Amino acid sequence: MALSSKRTWIVRGIGGLVAVYVLYLLAVGLFSTVAGQSYKAPAEAPTDDATRASCIAEALVQPLEEELNGLFGWLPNDILLVPRIIDNKTSFQRGVIYATRSASEVLARTAARFGDRDTLPYMLVDATQKHFAYAEDAWGWWFLYNSEKRFREGIADWRLWASRVTGEQTKQAQVYNLTTSDIVEIMNWAIKTMEYTLGVLNDDKVGHFYCDNVIYYVKGISRVVDNVIEGLLQCDSSIIERGGKENVDELLKRLHMISQFNPIYVVGGSYGVGDSFWPNHIAAMARHIDVVSNRLSDIRNAMEK
Repeated sequence: MALSSKRTWIVRGIGGLVAVYVLYLLAVGLFSTVAGQSYKAPAEAPTDDATRASCIAEALVQPLEEELNGLFGWLPNDILLVPRIIDNKTSFQRGVIYATRSASEVLARTAARFGDRDTLPYMLVDATQKHFAYAEDAWGWWFLYNSEKRFREGIADWRLWASRVTGEQTKQAQVYNLTTSDIVEIMNWAIKTMEYTLGVLNDDKVGHFYCDNVIYYVKGISRVVDNVIEGLLQCDSSIIERGGKENVDELLKRLHMISQFNPIYVVGGSYGVGDSFWPNHIAAMARHIDVVSNRLSDIRNAMEK
């Protein structure tokens, strides 16, 4: 009797753990946000170098921090097999960190120094080359050196740089210097990044059960591009004046549509000639991305004149 009772409790314990795990998966799947994220502008428009530096830094780190602080946190390094099951949110977060890495590099190279011969701020070098470059799926040992810890350190480094842009002549003082040529370089980064997403979407080897991963990966990348562009618009009004309000409005409209894009069930239609009975959500997303790329190119070309 004692042995039978012990086995019963073991079976119940295992069943309880399985039930909790299933509930956890359902909760992640139901309550994880994969649509509607948008740029949160500063309470007051930037008016000097210090507030502009803060605006640029916050625009860059905002998407990543939102994912880290979300209800279920950072999923790509989850050890409970969540990334293999709840793949939409995981793919979105992978897209966010992918774009954050390259955006961090280009913004550090342009906004945070006087010219090509000027040295990069050490904290932004650390953020770009050490913290954001860390693997997104590293769980770590006793929570040391895991993805979340490194990414938060990168966010803190960008805020440290912004806090030291004071205009004072001290050893720790940092500079904010965003010229027209710098804006053109950032636009070039945005164009190349969106063209990369087009390449991902146009891969004819993407299967039916993987197309949702591609859609949400692209959405994560677009989220960061949107934030960086909107941060630039807050800091420099000449982008609208020279790039054209119509271009800017259509660009932001399409980026918003990409953010809202969230079919109940993602299907890819036909990957051949595209004549399937089912809709092709990949083609629909690619259409938005193509318009974004074209508008970015128009703005970049106008800024170069």
